[in-house]
Amino acid sequence: MSTEIPPTCQGKRFALIEAPSNLGLQPPEPSREPGVRRMPEALAHAGLSHQLQPVLTQRIEAPAYSASSSLTLEGIRNAVAIRSYAETLAQGIDEVLSEGYFPVVVGGDCSILVGSMLALRRKGTYGLLFIDGHTDFYLPEQSSTGGAAGMDLALVTGWGPGVLTNIDGLRPYVAAHHVIALANRDEVPRRAAPIPHARDAGFHFRSLQDMRAEGVSHAVRTGLASLGPEVEGVWIHLDLDALHHDLMPAVDSPQPDGLTYEELALLFDVIMSDPRSLGVQLTIYDPDLDLHGTVARVFVSKFTDILLQQGRAE
Repeated sequence: MSTEIPPTCQGKRFALIEAPSNLGLQPPEPSREPGVRRMPEALAHAGLSHQLQPVLTQRIEAPAYSASSSLTLEGIRNAVAIRSYAETLAQGIDEVLSEGYFPVVVGGDCSILVGSMLALRRKGTYGLLFIDGHTDFYLPEQSSTGGAAGMDLALVTGWGPGVLTNIDGLRPYVAAHHVIALANRDEVPRRAAPIPHARDAGFHFRSLQDMRAEGVSHAVRTGLASLGPEVEGVWIHLDLDALHHDLMPAVDSPQPDGLTYEELALLFDVIMSDPRSLGVQLTIYDPDLDLHGTVARVFVSKFTDILLQQGRAE
């Protein structure tokens, strides 16, 4: 494979990391495990590698999924397996970053964020651009599923059981004031627990409604401007349920509305033009909900165009 860098990539050399974990989700049915573990294969079949042309591709296998509640620890399903996978994934991401590549990590469910932010915490002080249709800022006692995929923002900012929040004694993996949380459209109150609302947690928080009122590009710029000089880089988390449901129906927790591809392009224009952007992860697309791959093909075409044509923001 050629390693020539397309001129529209502004020197970024993409490395594709497949992270097929579904450990952070409950089973959709008693006898069936979540289909998001096949997200890397589905996006590959839709042309992701062909269009992105990464300089390398690697796959980091996840431990076996279990639907058994007996493996729930401190209210989180598969917690021990998620911790083990986070450590393995963190090592893989660190190696790619150390080579100077821009990782594109394809999940999997959102619990892979623990591994991504652990990798960066081991390296220094980093920020997180969290683009998600849900806040994912909850404690286990607020969850009806026990799935870490619905707690990932809480876990990486130090809220929740130490088995996942304090690996190597590094809690938190990212400080709250180094988090830019965008595009949320699910602020339904959960049962009371000793954790603030995401709006009050110290993040640069803009719901989808807030973003549109402020202007998508401006919301991202002000978020990046809020990061202090100590921040060495910014990791991008894109949960595909942040997209409009009509564009991305193949997700486990659908909601009305969501980002259009035009809005997503505006968002990425800003972050990818920032020299601190250092990697992106994609999560939650479920091929079982897109049997003909139509949604995946459109997403891959739109998203790779967004990445390869980044840098248009002024």
